[in-house]
Amino acid sequence: MFKQLVLLRPVATFSALVTFAIAMALGFWQLDRMDQKLSLAADIAKKERSAPLLANAKHWTYEEAKHHRMVARGIYIPDATVWLENRPHPQGRDPKTGITVGFYVLTPLKLQYSNQLIWINRGWVPRDGLDREKVPPLITPIGVVEVEGLVFEHPARVMNVGNLDTLAQKQKIQQNLDIEKQSAQLNTPYLPFILRQVHGGLDDGLQRDWAPMQDGSEKHKGYAFQWFSLATLTIFFWLFSGLLRKKV
Repeated sequence: MFKQLVLLRPVATFSALVTFAIAMALGFWQLDRMDQKLSLAADIAKKERSAPLLANAKHWTYEEAKHHRMVARGIYIPDATVWLENRPHPQGRDPKTGITVGFYVLTPLKLQYSNQLIWINRGWVPRDGLDREKVPPLITPIGVVEVEGLVFEHPARVMNVGNLDTLAQKQKIQQNLDIEKQSAQLNTPYLPFILRQVHGGLDDGLQRDWAPMQDGSEKHKGYAFQWFSLATLTIFFWLFSGLLRKKV
């Protein structure tokens, strides 16, 4: 009977086999992506628990410092602060004001005993609901400070939606941070990543209650289930339609 189902319906059989093969391949690919995300999450957790690196020690590459805890000692350059707009609150919503969108504040830190600088994501502040060009007052520590944080390649990026107006540019409101361009304006060597500050001893109005990093593995698990379900349904449909046709 099975042989008849195959021989009498070559086109349907071929289509079912192709669909089954593609669905299974995509399902296993999603499982592989899930394993990669879990491995990355485990690696990040391990690095967060390890002893912090010292930014002042040498010229770190991103691969060496990626997702590590790091301590940087130096002096802020407040005039070079960049405000990244349309950034969500670290926890999704400001518990005090209910505001969800604001700025990430990034200020370069000139490293002590070094000719390098490192960009610090100092935290989040709410935006003005009536005037998008208005930035809140910012308290920047004077003198040598010590900043601890996690190393990331860049702040979370958003889609560029066009050029900002002149006033916003003068206030250094930007959509994304171009480390190379901003550092070139300061004519100073720089570390090729940003340090996301995790805490600070100064009540500077910046919020740094960052949400735990999500590995996204559950999403891939769900996608894999969908593809495997499609593969199973394909075989059932091929078999059921063949048996039904045979009866008719």
